[in-house]
Amino acid sequence: MMASYPVFRAMGMRSSFPLPSWKEVSAQILFYFIIEDFVFYWGHRILHSKWLYKNVHSVHHEYATPFGLTSEYAHPAEILFLGFATIVGPALTGPHLITLWLWMVLRVLETVEAHCGYHFPWSLSNFLPLYGGADFHDYHHRLLYTKSGNYSSTFVYMDWIFGTDKGYRRLKTLKENGDMKQT
Repeated sequence: MMASYPVFRAMGMRSSFPLPSWKEVSAQILFYFIIEDFVFYWGHRILHSKWLYKNVHSVHHEYATPFGLTSEYAHPAEILFLGFATIVGPALTGPHLITLWLWMVLRVLETVEAHCGYHFPWSLSNFLPLYGGADFHDYHHRLLYTKSGNYSSTFVYMDWIFGTDKGYRRLKTLKENGDMKQT
């Protein structure tokens, strides 16, 4: 963070009073989630190409059954590549430092929750229809590199639009209809 501070200052980040209103913070955080999800989807999908998966992204997939800490376990090149998705929103808007910190905390909490391996009663996916959550991302980690789908980080709309969640939706329908045992 210390090394990136001058870069964000040059992009318009503020760190002085007055603090931003809750409406400004909320609007920026929502924008960050949407733009991050779009950029992350394409970056993550590219990482599932044969060469990049074998040489870079396979490090993250060493855990077929992820747990919270594995969310940040990745090849250094992947951290830089997908980290861009997290930074692009704030780079476009020049947020207040408080907003940037809140965004980073929420982003890490979201990715840890998606990798935790549990679908809790309080999981956002129970309340927000477009939110993926742990169940959505667990499916992604269970399958081989080019066959997995579910490339989105937070919301499921990109996978739905491009049909990369068809296997997951099919499995979910089978489970809901009782056509297979719950695992």
